[in-house]
Amino acid sequence: MKKKIVAVLLCLTLAFSVTGCGKDKKSESVENTESTEVVSSAAIDFDPLDYVELGDYMGLSVALTEDYSVSDDDVKTFIENSVITNYPYYVDTDKTVVEDGDAVNIDYEGLKDGVAFSGGTATDTVLEIGSNTFIDGFEEGLIGAKVGDKVTLNLTFPESYKNTDLAGQAVVFNVTINKIVEKQDITYDNMTDEYVAYVNAKASLGYDTVDEMKADARNYLKSSKESSKKSAIRSAVMDKLGEVCTVKEIPDGLLDARMEEVMAQYESYYCSDGSSLKDYVENTANQDYDEFVSNVTDEVTSDLKTQMILEAIAEKEGIEFDQDGFDSYVGNLMSNYSYSDESTLYKSYGLSADSGKEYLKKVYVCNLALQKVVDSATVEDEAGTENVTDTELNTEN
Repeated sequence: MKKKIVAVLLCLTLAFSVTGCGKDKKSESVENTESTEVVSSAAIDFDPLDYVELGDYMGLSVALTEDYSVSDDDVKTFIENSVITNYPYYVDTDKTVVEDGDAVNIDYEGLKDGVAFSGGTATDTVLEIGSNTFIDGFEEGLIGAKVGDKVTLNLTFPESYKNTDLAGQAVVFNVTINKIVEKQDITYDNMTDEYVAYVNAKASLGYDTVDEMKADARNYLKSSKESSKKSAIRSAVMDKLGEVCTVKEIPDGLLDARMEEVMAQYESYYCSDGSSLKDYVENTANQDYDEFVSNVTDEVTSDLKTQMILEAIAEKEGIEFDQDGFDSYVGNLMSNYSYSDESTLYKSYGLSADSGKEYLKKVYVCNLALQKVVDSATVEDEAGTENVTDTELNTEN
């Protein structure tokens, strides 16, 4: 159940709340966006200390308002939602003839024109007769069958079926009745080792007892809470930096260059069908385009100011780029966000792989600077604990 989260600082997420009209960002790259007329934001050279007035950024004091502890109720809710709901428990019965309302363990294969179709085959599946889970005629066609029987069902998918390749099509299901089973009422309080072993056989969880399941759930929740706490501390520190440090101005051309890159990313993400971003924003996202551009500009401006503050801190503290650390950082990004190769990753952050790579180098150094500031911060959490550092939060149990 363990999940590691890598926080990507200053990487603007493309966050419409509606379905895009184009490619998956991680499997496809920005295409046809390289231009000799556009300067990469990473290529604009400036001394951040000329543009940023640094305040007392070391030893900041920040407070967290959320409780990041893991309670017994948290463990109970997690197991109920992620295990018990998803893995109902069935035990064998002595029944031999299928009746309406029975739970039947079956194998089945669906054929269209004599060829098995995608999603139409399964083994060791429990179907509750009368649940209307399958298409009309499937469940009814099993009533009266005996354990061990092989039943052939000639059926037709409804015209409104979501898979248009099967909608309205005649198919044949060959079904084997393995056994008739009975569903058990499993709760968090009455779970048994037998149930956990049953779930493990289906999901390969790696443990066989109730105590092991509860301990693993607690460790997972603790790790997740620690990751959330770590992110909250970083966010609080960045907010505080904005209060104690001042960006006097943004270097000429930097905002325009970064806007060019971000808008190209939006267009690549949402408009691979050849439509314009303006059309998508107005007709699909139902937003005013000028307001959309204004909002993006505000976000990019805020990100650039944070970036400049952290670049100034990096220069002041003598924090420099190192290739080995950057390679590890890139490897983590690719692993955690499922990028197929480095070039695709880099193109997600610039107008080309080269410009995106240079931008990520800046992000990497900014992360190092932020880490130094976070490690020096004093953090008060809900329990009143002080001096909780980012390093301590990285400890896994």
